[in-house]
Amino acid sequence: MAAYYVVAEALTNAAKHARASVIQVETEAAEGALQVWIRDDGTGGADPVRGSGLVGLKDRVEALGGTITVYSPPGAGTSLHASLPLAD
Repeated sequence: MAAYYVVAEALTNAAKHARASVIQVETEAAEGALQVWIRDDGTGGADPVRGSGLVGLKDRVEALGGTITVYSPPGAGTSLHASLPLAD
């Protein structure tokens, strides 16, 4: 369920703010975690510290024991990676 929310929020942000023409979503289960990557070719400049949907997403992922990183230099698109622990 958490992976769904990560992808949905990233797609919403790319559609609303980034003016992206291509969005790529990849997932992989490895080493006890679900890895989720979302990349777009939009405007970049997403800042998870500035009270956006990314803040809530970070809180949700970390509450589950996961991690999330965002790389979004202005003018160069956005890459988001979430690692969500899988139940034993």
